[in-house]
Amino acid sequence: MQVSVETSGAIERKLTVSIPHAEVDRKIAARLREVGRGARIPGFRPGKAPPHIIAKRYGGQVTNEVVSDTINASYREALGQENLQPAGLLSLQPKPFVAGDDLQYVATVELFPEIPPPTLAGRTIEKPVCEVTDADVERALESIRKRHADFVARGPGEGAQDGDRLSIDSCARADGRTLAGGAARDRQFILGDGLMLAALEAGLRGVAAGETRRIPLTMPADYPLAEAAGKAVEFEVTVKALERPVLADLDDAFAEKLGVTEGGMAKMRAEVKRRLEEGAALGARSELRKRVLDALLEANPIESPSVLVEAEIEQRARMLSRDDGHARRGHHHGRGRGRSRDAEPSLPPGIDRDMFRPGATRQVALSLIIHEVIERNELQPDAEAVRQRVTEIAGSGEQAEAMLNWYYADPERLRPVESTLLEDMVVERMLETATVVEKPLSFQQLQQIAEQ
Repeated sequence: MQVSVETSGAIERKLTVSIPHAEVDRKIAARLREVGRGARIPGFRPGKAPPHIIAKRYGGQVTNEVVSDTINASYREALGQENLQPAGLLSLQPKPFVAGDDLQYVATVELFPEIPPPTLAGRTIEKPVCEVTDADVERALESIRKRHADFVARGPGEGAQDGDRLSIDSCARADGRTLAGGAARDRQFILGDGLMLAALEAGLRGVAAGETRRIPLTMPADYPLAEAAGKAVEFEVTVKALERPVLADLDDAFAEKLGVTEGGMAKMRAEVKRRLEEGAALGARSELRKRVLDALLEANPIESPSVLVEAEIEQRARMLSRDDGHARRGHHHGRGRGRSRDAEPSLPPGIDRDMFRPGATRQVALSLIIHEVIERNELQPDAEAVRQRVTEIAGSGEQAEAMLNWYYADPERLRPVESTLLEDMVVERMLETATVVEKPLSFQQLQQIAEQ
């Protein structure tokens, strides 16, 4: 077998592979003999038909099978011979096989990019630090108060205000037709909560119970459904019920209503502060991780193999459409086996794959860099660290032990936890190479950053 390699891009290579015709002929002859031993052909006893009869009847099929098998086997052999570890196969183009000629094909592959030792040397990382204040606690209590409000119907003719609960029927139309999934009945939401499009909420402020409004909107250009993205859409909304909130007093009775049986409002305040402090610590850690990974990507620019980018796009699109039936559980920080672009399944209808491309390209590059840090530093979370993190996830409620057992019933369920811990270890290792300065942030600032 002869192999020549041509550099056709920064990480793209073209392999021209040639297999001697004698080798292919031997395989064809051996396969025909094997077929002949079991062939049942009229006029001959089973397995006794002459070779030329077997060749005439089965020659084309056997030749195609042998050529396909030989290409598949020799492709893997060629990669090993040239010491190539591709991220994926872009294309494989066999030349028409002619008996007596060598078998030839061209395989175009993408390699994993060469990555120098990743470092943040010479870079400054701002480490968020946050202290929860009494004002933060009062804001949280007010939010809890609103979430547990009772609702009573507004009077005739009264208009909707932020905080009111609306029950609506709605229909979204573009170009004179109802959008797929654009009709809803008995939908309930709180006005001003931000769960609806801002322009749609603005059009519903002041609406009265029983009123129907037609609200024209221009949908965002990056709206997930392609048939609506960037288009003029009219929402027809009928308000079936309109209710205003009635807030309880922040007293011991309210605390007891929420399950605080001892200690009253003082204990509830202390518990709220504790949870805010836990959230602040988690948010600061998450933001620090993001800053380190952003800096790591900026400091170590690499080209993302397109086959891996397409696979990441596919996964994100299917998550959005919920066609895969389960949510993504974490990124795989490794090179894994090469992928074939030809193996891509089609995207769900109405999904524009280009909307995912920037994020997918970034994620692939980042995963490869993280993998490089892990490999070079031989990072691996120990079993105790994994159990501690799973225990944190399980919490301390009645179902904590059941959740802990669920994780450990299947090692695959621990993979996302291990992946997250590995990212934490990468962050810590990279922080050792950078200059770190503390950056004080208020709890509200930390929340705003998390929402971006």
